[in-house]
Amino acid sequence: MPIKLNSINDKELLHNMRMKDKRAFDALFRSYYKPLCVFSYNMVRNKVLAEEIVQEFFISLWENPPLVTDSVRSYFFKAIYNRTLNQIAKANTRQKNEENYSLQFDRETEEVPDDIELQTNINKAVDTLPDKCKEIFMMCKYNDMSYSQVSEMLHISPKTVENQMGIALKKLRELLKPLFSKK
Repeated sequence: MPIKLNSINDKELLHNMRMKDKRAFDALFRSYYKPLCVFSYNMVRNKVLAEEIVQEFFISLWENPPLVTDSVRSYFFKAIYNRTLNQIAKANTRQKNEENYSLQFDRETEEVPDDIELQTNINKAVDTLPDKCKEIFMMCKYNDMSYSQVSEMLHISPKTVENQMGIALKKLRELLKPLFSKK
């Protein structure tokens, strides 16, 4: 008996997809692709990258469908959130490696400019922040996200984001103060 896609909920679609039902996959894809892309874009601020993250998620979903006992919607958004954070972390690691290489090259060829030294010290200071505090700081400052966007993304209150940013900024001021008192 053919499946009526409009009458099936997300869990049933996911179950049918585990049975390699392409119509069920297509229905889930059409329902969630755009909202998941927007969600990822709000973190990475890059449309192509956001679309790649979501497409890779759907490929993975087709190849290895999960057994979801709760909300399929929550599972999808949490998966995209985690994949996007992983992508941001990879980009930050790549940027740090490039900066470290650049810093090493500059030291070998000439005196290191002040802005590179400052950025290196800022990166080191940010790395000393507690994990959650660091994550919130990076989302706000490096990804230009508002406190409300961060609170929504991490499912915490805007006040918590504000408090964590206060802690981060205070600690960074303390750690970076010696750099500015030299000049």
